[in-house]
Amino acid sequence: MTQTTSDDVLQRFCVSPRTWEIYTNWKKDARRVEVAPVVMAHRAELVYELSTADVEAVCHRTEHALGQVRRLDGESVAAIVDWHPDFAFTHVFHVCMEQMRRLPSYQDFRSYAYNDHWGLRMLGDPAKAKVHEVSATGVPERLARDAMRWRVGNAYYSFLREVYTVVQLRSMGLDLRVHPLADALFRVDAWVGNKVISLRVGNKKFRQGEGAGRKMPPERLLADVRPPLEFATLELSPATKFGSVHLPSLNHLSAAAARLSG
Repeated sequence: MTQTTSDDVLQRFCVSPRTWEIYTNWKKDARRVEVAPVVMAHRAELVYELSTADVEAVCHRTEHALGQVRRLDGESVAAIVDWHPDFAFTHVFHVCMEQMRRLPSYQDFRSYAYNDHWGLRMLGDPAKAKVHEVSATGVPERLARDAMRWRVGNAYYSFLREVYTVVQLRSMGLDLRVHPLADALFRVDAWVGNKVISLRVGNKKFRQGEGAGRKMPPERLLADVRPPLEFATLELSPATKFGSVHLPSLNHLSAAAARLSG
């Protein structure tokens, strides 16, 4: 059975003063007291067992992750738009998928987040607390809830895109690997050997284009790794239909596969 552990991530990426500093600072961060043990113990397995048909089936049967929330409302509460829970969204999605032993639809994930012990600790309880905190400042509770739905729903769609990319590229013969530790620390969505792939949605609030956005790209985070890593980026335009999962095209993925195979 193919699996990837946190040790695999450390051996691949934590091989320079800069990357080791990022890792040790993350582990020492007071907010990571609960996070670090969960991420370090995580084993990525199920993602390697999925087929593209499995991912497409979930994309078709999932309910709209954004519900009926209007973009104007979803992006109107800055405290939630900019909210980053202690457990990064990628941690929660990966743990949920491995515990459920299937790729979750949004309704599956919502049930996990608000009913499962770890789902509540990682996201359900912090999300409810954030909505309560924001509402206490005078923001209408309905608007705060809508903004949280928008925040979590978009994170879910990003997760589906990343899983689809990994599964599709693996079907093209690339032994792509993933782990939430690599994603959370170094913005590495996947890697094969010394080659790193980033899946970037065209959103200026995040990582669109060279030097834009608020997240530092892996090219900078991993700049001092030796021998140097190679990087491939898939830049996608935002979804054009409400509530749809914007998957990368086969042309995009074939081009990425060619670069990664070289």
